[in-house]
Amino acid sequence: MRTPLNRKEKRPIPSQAGRTAIVTGASSGIGLYTALGLAKAGAKVILVCRSQVRGEDTKRLIARQSGNEPDLVLADFASLKSVHNAAKRIADGFNEIHILVNNVGAFAPVRKLTVDGYETTFAVNHLAPFLFTNTLIPTLAGSGEERRNARIVTVASNASNRASIDFGDLMSSRRYSVFRAYAQSKLANVLFTVELARRLPPKPVTANCLHPGVVGTGIGNLGGVMGAAWSLLRPLVLTPEQGAENSLYVATAPEIEGKSGLYFVKERPARPNPIAEDAHAARRLWTESERLVEAALEKAHASA
Repeated sequence: MRTPLNRKEKRPIPSQAGRTAIVTGASSGIGLYTALGLAKAGAKVILVCRSQVRGEDTKRLIARQSGNEPDLVLADFASLKSVHNAAKRIADGFNEIHILVNNVGAFAPVRKLTVDGYETTFAVNHLAPFLFTNTLIPTLAGSGEERRNARIVTVASNASNRASIDFGDLMSSRRYSVFRAYAQSKLANVLFTVELARRLPPKPVTANCLHPGVVGTGIGNLGGVMGAAWSLLRPLVLTPEQGAENSLYVATAPEIEGKSGLYFVKERPARPNPIAEDAHAARRLWTESERLVEAALEKAHASA
């Protein structure tokens, strides 16, 4: 296993017994190891995966390695109807959700559209988690005496530091660059977290996001020149298991209980892109995201 220089010892995860956790994109990479870490700590884990076969394989692997069998919910994050239905199934099936890790991600080498007609990277990385989270907030927060401390954790990226939000072309229809589209979607993750934290009181629910590090996952499956360049960098990057450590920290660390709206790098709060500190931009993105999600769901309902 690759071990980057100067890596600290792995932090033990506090017991999560009695807590229920959702991890999206859980069948591989960072999501798999995040789900495994939570299961080993005693949480009831709900895996959200696109593929039945890969999801069942992951379910068996986690049960074998943790002695704690997770549940599996299927969802295609390139379909907002599928995302909404999955979130509703979870809300209907579980009275308590304590941790939501928005981990699923896309990195599309060429521009393509989802079934909803939205650019894939922006739709999967931002609109789908936006809808999924908002659908589950009542279950996360609870009500009355049942109100509970819950955490929403969104995996962003330091790619957001080099991004801007083009409100006139969120779908990158005028010009498309895989890196530009990805960076914009990750900045959207940070803006979403900041605005979500503003809208939710820190008790019972906090919302934070993070940079997992430069991790060698299968996201994007790049080929050609970009794929060759990535291959050269692989010895310098983190393994998916190491990349999951920051997600697990933000999801479970006792010392950040009640802290919300933060961006974590290497288990420490870090300064995000200054655009993420623009309250007007955060509110504008929220409003536009609501409009795009509602339009897609109305269209899907009309065609059903």
